[in-house]
Amino acid sequence: MTDDSSDVPAASSSRRRFLGTAVATGMAATAGCVGSLLDTSDSNEIEPEAPSEPRKGTPGEFYTLVERNDIPVESLRWDGSDLVLQYDSSASSESESTTEIEVITTVYNENLVKNDAEVDMLYAEVTNPFDGQAYGWGVKTEWCKQYNTAVADSEGGDTETGSDDDGSTDAEGDTEESDGSNETESDDNSTDTTESDGNSTDTTDNDGNSTEDGTSSVGRAAMVLMSNVLNTRVYDDDIEN
Repeated sequence: MTDDSSDVPAASSSRRRFLGTAVATGMAATAGCVGSLLDTSDSNEIEPEAPSEPRKGTPGEFYTLVERNDIPVESLRWDGSDLVLQYDSSASSESESTTEIEVITTVYNENLVKNDAEVDMLYAEVTNPFDGQAYGWGVKTEWCKQYNTAVADSEGGDTETGSDDDGSTDAEGDTEESDGSNETESDDNSTDTTESDGNSTDTTDNDGNSTEDGTSSVGRAAMVLMSNVLNTRVYDDDIEN
């Protein structure tokens, strides 16, 4: 990334095109979902709005809820049926950057996907990446729905994701357990028994949600969701000629 303003328009266009391809061909991707990411005129700008109770699930609410998690939004625009988010990252490490991605994905799922906002996918671009940070990534609504289905299919599964109803934390930006903010804990669903000979054996409880390695079906779905999202990350090296 450079500060040479003469290079910004062409570089930004190239990065956006590459990001669109990366998201469309990411893990578990389906065909025909590449957004142009070029129609970002002012007429498509989305303004923040105060979240309602209960949430309406609008892009304006999403804008505000992302900022409530201490992630400043530079802009949010429609691109057809997709959203393009540009945000300022406060991350100084890959781990912190990943946490921001998890938080934004959670807010997107809880506020837009669960409220049927008719958004196909979210493209996110970091406006101020540190050297080596991914400048863009994306999440498909389809991936979030697959996760939500796993939660719904799990009897007694907690449909929350470590946050309140909209996927955001409180206004102070408390992001406890942010490294797993998109995951649903299901401590009550997994059991472990010991046989009479002292050998431990994994079992599934009544709802059958535990996998062989002891990971709940909801936990596994959460890992798949975030794996899909993180696999879309695009770096400068990806588009170097």
